[in-house]
This record gives sequence, structure tokens and C-alpha cells, in this order.
Amino acid sequence: MIFRRIEPSSDYLSLRLMSHTGRWELGLSPYQYGVRIRMGLSGRPPSVIDFCLGYETKIYSPVLLAVMKLLEQLPESASAKEIDTLFPWAGTRPDPEVHLEQLLSQTAESSIPMSGEKKWWTGKDSNLQPID
Repeated sequence: MIFRRIEPSSDYLSLRLMSHTGRWELGLSPYQYGVRIRMGLSGRPPSVIDFCLGYETKIYSPVLLAVMKLLEQLPESASAKEIDTLFPWAGTRPDPEVHLEQLLSQTAESSIPMSGEKKWWTGKDSNLQPID
């Protein structure tokens, strides 16, 4: 799955991305306890990915990129169940100290760039740093 940016909506107030064929939406939305990353079928409330990133703004971009990197493995025809299998904590409230760190380190260790040949992040665990 590959995503492109589109206009925000009531379900994705800060950032809204749509998959290439328009089947899926992914994005960020602020809430009382921080920002949530959310995903669902286009035109419907998010129901596949919906977890809180809290108020730590420096993790928003790396987490979104890590989620998108995992989703690249799937075709747009993937089911919600197939998407959930990419995230071992799907259906639970993620613990940033455990689940998000695991997500970020998994993506960093893969050394697979988001686009082109540039590696976007280096380091392990909570020591991820952008490459200049």
C-alpha cells in the first residue's frame, strides 16, 4: 500500500492520507490525550488502526513512517485482519514504552528507506535520529 496526502476530514483532522486506489485512509488527529494515528476504509470511521501517540510530537513522524513502511508490504486489497497482523498489539491499547519503541526499532533495523535510496532513520530503540 502506498499513500498520498489529501485534504483533512473530521476523522483525520491533522493529516489525511489516501491509498493509491482510494480504498484506505490513514492519518493523524488530535484528541484530549494527544494525537491519534488512525486507519480505516475510505469514507468510513477509522476501524483498523486507532492508537494514541500522546503529546510527544517528536515521535509522530517516525511512527507514521514506520506504520507506512509496514503497510507497504500489503496490497490494497488486504483485509483489516491482514493489516492487524502487522501490529502484534492490534486491538489493545499500545504502551509507548513497549509497542511504539518496538515498531520504531523494527523499522530502523530493516534499513529499508521510505523512498529512493536515502535511509531516513538510524539508531536503535529510543535513540532514533534522522540522518542529515
